[in-house]
Amino acid sequence: MSFSSLIGNERNKQILQRLLQRNNLGLTLIFAGAEGIGKRQFALTLAKAANCQNPPADKNDSCDHCPACLRIQEGTYSDAITIQPDGTYIKIGQTRELINDVQVRPREGRQRFFLIDEADRLREEAANSLLKTLEEPPTTSTIILLTSRPDALLPTIRSRAQKLNFAPLSAAEMEKYLAQNIPLAPPDAQLLAKLTGGRIGQAKVIDLTEYRRERRELLELLELLAAGNNKHRLLKAAEHYGKQERDSYERTLLLLLNLLRDIFLIAASGKSDSIINIDVADRLGSLADKIGINRLTDWIKKFDELRFNLRININRQVATEATFIQLSS
Repeated sequence: MSFSSLIGNERNKQILQRLLQRNNLGLTLIFAGAEGIGKRQFALTLAKAANCQNPPADKNDSCDHCPACLRIQEGTYSDAITIQPDGTYIKIGQTRELINDVQVRPREGRQRFFLIDEADRLREEAANSLLKTLEEPPTTSTIILLTSRPDALLPTIRSRAQKLNFAPLSAAEMEKYLAQNIPLAPPDAQLLAKLTGGRIGQAKVIDLTEYRRERRELLELLELLAAGNNKHRLLKAAEHYGKQERDSYERTLLLLLNLLRDIFLIAASGKSDSIINIDVADRLGSLADKIGINRLTDWIKKFDELRFNLRININRQVATEATFIQLSS
C-alpha cells in the first residue's frame, strides 16, 4: 500500500511524508499502538516511498508497482530487514548482527530500513547494546521499533527515538478499508468493522461464518439462562463448554461478555447504534427486556469473575455449572 491508499492516522502519515521530503531518514522511530493496528504497514510504506523506482512526481509516496515496492511488501528486499523475537525474546546475538548491518550502505536502494518487531521483547542486555546505534544511526539507515507496549521499552531507548502513536480506525474508516481490500456484503462489512475495533490486522483473521456460529450458540444459552426453566439443558451446556481447552474456553467467555455488554447498552439506553453485534440487534433487544438491567449487571460480574478465576486453574466444568445454575435461579 502507498501513503495515498493508507486509511487513518493522518497526522502520522503527514509526519512521515515530511521526513521523506526533507530527506531526514537517518533516525530511530517508535511506532506504538495495539496489535493489528497497521503499524507495520506504515513502516513498509515508508520504506517503499524512500526506495521507489518510479515515485509519483507530485508527492512523497510510492508507486506500489515497481520491483522495489513489490519486494519490500513481500519481505524480499535486501534493504528492508525485519528483526523478530527468537522464541520469547529478541536476543543479543540478533542486535549485534543488526548493529553491524546498520553501518552497511544500501545494497539496492537509497535507504536501508530495519524494523524491530515486538521491540518490547528485547532482552535488557540486547536493548543496552543498541543504545549508541539508536542514538546515531547512519544517514542511510532508518530504525523503526514496532511495539504494542511502549512503556515496556527501556527509558534509555525511548529517549533516543521519536515516537508515533497509532490509533484504531473509526468504524467508518474501517468500513472504507474493507471496501477497498476485503470486498464484503454491507451487513458483513458493518459487523466486521465493529468486531475488529479498528484494528486492520484483525480483519484478516476473523472468520465471520465461524463467529456467527459460535454467537448463535451463545445467544441460545443466554435465552436458556433468561428463561431459567431447564436445568438439564443448562448442565449439558456447562459440560460442553467446560470440556473446551483453556484458550477456547476463554474466547467463549469473551464473546459471551461482549454479547452481554451489547444487551446492557440496549437495556440502558433503549438504542442499538453503539453495539457491536448490530446484525442481531432485535434478538439482543428481546434479551434486554427479558433479563433487565439489574440482572445484566450481575451476569456480567459473574462471567468476569469466571474469566478472572481461570488463572488459578479452576475446574472449568464445575465452575461453569455453578455459574449457570446460580444465574438461572
